[in-house]
Amino acid sequence: MALADLPADHGERFVALIEDPGGMLKLYELIAVTSDNLVRFSTSASLPQITIQDGTTTTSYMTLSALFEDRINWFVPYDKWEVWNILNMTVDTHPFHVHLVQFRVLRRRTFKNTLGWLTNPSQPIVHDSDLTIDENEGGWKDTVRVNPGEMVSIAARFEGFTGRYMYHCHILEHEDHEMMRAFVVMPLPVMQSMKEMPMDDGHGGIGGLPADMT
Repeated sequence: MALADLPADHGERFVALIEDPGGMLKLYELIAVTSDNLVRFSTSASLPQITIQDGTTTTSYMTLSALFEDRINWFVPYDKWEVWNILNMTVDTHPFHVHLVQFRVLRRRTFKNTLGWLTNPSQPIVHDSDLTIDENEGGWKDTVRVNPGEMVSIAARFEGFTGRYMYHCHILEHEDHEMMRAFVVMPLPVMQSMKEMPMDDGHGGIGGLPADMT
């Protein structure tokens, strides 16, 4: 499967795997910085930004959450495709697992400056190279290896289940730290009734849904 095989209305999300200065492992749910998002997701403004340079595109991301008990931000439309981009900014390899869904690995990319971000947040994280997907990653998966300095992109269609589920690092000690977060899958009409609630629907917020999803 390739990005070109996905429907045009697929959502997209970014998550960074972080080890903070105190040694705590965390999942940082990210969203692109816009003036609208700074207002709607006001709790994230105090956290450092991650700036990713990928080819000719440079995007700054702010953090929606950093702890397991932070509010749920990711609301996934039922029966829709999404691309999740997982950026590993630690020195460890993490097996990334999503509950109750099968996904395909789209691509692996390496990035520079991933380890210095917490001490120098103004330094962008720069795309370095594209890697070949391993043969054993060609089929449907529920867990994928994310190596240090890599961003792994996966594609999933969230069908069969609605409700609140988890994604996390599948190393027990890591998920028992802070490397676990919840997300919610719900029918689109339910999401549309929640338009006043700050949330990330994979399109920059519920107000950003494309016309064919409203």
